[in-house]
Amino acid sequence: MSTQQRHVTALRAAVQSNPDAIDLEVVESCFDADLASDRTTALQAVSVLATYDLEQALEYTDRVHALLKDDVLAVQSAAAMAAMTLARQRPSSMVSALPTLVELLECDPPLLRFRAAGALAPLTDSHASAFVPHTDRLLELLVDGPTVNDPQELVDAPDLSPAEKTARVSMLTGRGSELSRSRMRSVGTREVIANILVEIARIEPATCAQRLPAIVPALADAEPSVRGGAIEIVRHIAEADPDNAADAIGPLIARLEDDVSFVRARAVRALGYAEATTAIGRLQEFAESEASDDVATLATETADWLESESES
Repeated sequence: MSTQQRHVTALRAAVQSNPDAIDLEVVESCFDADLASDRTTALQAVSVLATYDLEQALEYTDRVHALLKDDVLAVQSAAAMAAMTLARQRPSSMVSALPTLVELLECDPPLLRFRAAGALAPLTDSHASAFVPHTDRLLELLVDGPTVNDPQELVDAPDLSPAEKTARVSMLTGRGSELSRSRMRSVGTREVIANILVEIARIEPATCAQRLPAIVPALADAEPSVRGGAIEIVRHIAEADPDNAADAIGPLIARLEDDVSFVRARAVRALGYAEATTAIGRLQEFAESEASDDVATLATETADWLESESES
């Protein structure tokens, strides 16, 4: 074993169990190593340092940014993890890497895009304006980006032959937990994208209003977090100018039948901001049958307000 490899082995041990023993000179040398495993080790060291010695970890920010584009998947994933840990501690450190992180949101495996989303999430509140130039791409990813099917759906697909169903059951027996984790990561990534778009709508409602036709399909998405986020986007559009949300009123009324309570509540609120007087009767009917007292009260109050507005 070469001297360099002995140093790398010692660095791996320090990363795993003894942060005090992390040799910064070895970390620096590993960033430029030919071996992908050494570059990965350097990035893992940054992830540890981000919670142990943040200022030192921040010294490697540019290195992390560069390795997000590495041609080896394991290195990219480790870089995304380091970016996530740095962003949680210092969101501003990842602003210049934002375009690269957005690109990673469509990459496989789901773990990579989940880590990229984790690096972007802390920027949502403090640097929302940095996302505005990426609005169109984020909308594309929200509506048509990569997803992972529910493992059970793979078995219950109606067009499967008995042999195909048996084969899939066998596959899930061995990989069911892995697929479940992948699905959770995929859903989590889309939730982050939805939340980013909500913030864009809050600060730039006109930007999102121009893209309402691209947003409306997300109101009927299979994931509650995406449906709820899309409704909030429409709410911000309507809050700035109710007329701009007119084409979303029908889909919002449809969400009053959603099977998730917070989605129904957001739909009621959005209809109020959209000044949807055409929804008054439906809101009154909804309030009478809604299981949640709080949501029913909100619907009644919204219908009453809309009625008073229509008469004034």
